Amino acid sequence: MFTLEEILKATGGSLVNPGRNKKVRGVSIDSRTIKPNELFVPIRGERFDGHSFIHRALRRGAGAVVFENSHCGSLKGAGDIPLIKVKDTRCALGALARYHRMKFDIPVVAVTGSNGKTSTKEMLKEILKKRFSVLCNPGTQNNYIGVSLSMLRLRPRHQVAVFEIGANHRGEINELSRMVKPAIGVITNIGPSHLEYFKTLKGVLRAKLELTGNLPKEGKLIINNDDELLSQVNGGFFRKVTFGLNDTSDFYGKVVRSTQKETAFLLNGKKPIVLKASGRHNVYNALAGIAVARSFKISYDEIRQALKAFKGVPMRMQIVRRNNIKIIKDCYNSNPASFICALDFLKGLKVKGKKVVVCGDMMELGPQAEKLHSNIGERIAEGKIDFLITAGSLSRNIASGARYRGMPQEAIRSFERVWQAEKFLTKVIKSGDAVLIKGSRATQMERILKCFMNSSIR
Repeated sequence: MFTLEEILKATGGSLVNPGRNKKVRGVSIDSRTIKPNELFVPIRGERFDGHSFIHRALRRGAGAVVFENSHCGSLKGAGDIPLIKVKDTRCALGALARYHRMKFDIPVVAVTGSNGKTSTKEMLKEILKKRFSVLCNPGTQNNYIGVSLSMLRLRPRHQVAVFEIGANHRGEINELSRMVKPAIGVITNIGPSHLEYFKTLKGVLRAKLELTGNLPKEGKLIINNDDELLSQVNGGFFRKVTFGLNDTSDFYGKVVRSTQKETAFLLNGKKPIVLKASGRHNVYNALAGIAVARSFKISYDEIRQALKAFKGVPMRMQIVRRNNIKIIKDCYNSNPASFICALDFLKGLKVKGKKVVVCGDMMELGPQAEKLHSNIGERIAEGKIDFLITAGSLSRNIASGARYRGMPQEAIRSFERVWQAEKFLTKVIKSGDAVLIKGSRATQMERILKCFMNSSIR
């Protein structure tokens, strides 16, 4: 709920049409789903401009509209609906979220890093739910718009909030952490992601460390101590807490069992934890969540129960079975570090038939893109993968790297389009095989899974 005065104060906007409404019940950026008496904030995107849908929002009962000066022509017929002019509607949305955050005196946890953000956030949410009413941003809505809208869902019933925050440009994490005002920050790792903008790994590190500038003096920074760059971060005014697989960390895990269905590890050498998820990367995610949970005095028994119930994150290292074929769906994010984790997982699978990798392009890697793709190809060849199928122009470098490292030419096929790769896959896959499907979200590699589920493969 916002009053008209609060909207003007938060956004710095000017009221050009007072209208009859003095309050709105919420905020929406989507004219298709806006509810009566909500504030409509039209956002300009790459392919659309929300100002084009102001009339639709008004027809659906919008209680007020924030707009940019250049779009005054979109407001004819607004009648007695309050209209607030701002310089930038995106900034206005964030300002409203920041203003709303300041109404609540609750602890917020901000999670960032190159990989594992979403899984860590979801594990932590499951743990904290044992004691608290928790708000967190859904799925991977970790950009400025997603975090703003999630923050606007904060209600008096919530006792703690967990926000995943991401960035592909410098300054974004600073902007987001200013909005959420975390008491605890988590950095999962530093890897070669978004190098098109950050240039180097040290550039990635600098971007993630923007989080620390918005921690309070009594705040905590929880970091992966096994990460070469993060391990060198010195505690400033905040308290540094570490996690990792080595006993030099505050919270460390020793893997004692890893199967296709679960991973078991000893926490700090004595407390058994079982995850219904495979892979060492999930142990790191769990350790980060445990470090935060202990700050909230969650008991080890509650942590153990919550992690055992955790079922994983959709489209991240999920195993789907059909006709005695295992397909590993990892289609939401792809960078060199996450690809290596997925390959290690595939390498450890016990299968009767072939191990097949189907991969799309890794995006936003900048000038190093071809080399980084080629390096992945070399890892595939070294991992004793039986067949490699690539889709996309950059992924041809994965094929080249695999050939360079000795993978037979007849075991490699490259295509420009995903549909070509999926059509070929149905010809080579057999009962007993395992398939890893990996690619950045923009490549839409999940189409191959749909093809797999609908096909008559035997």
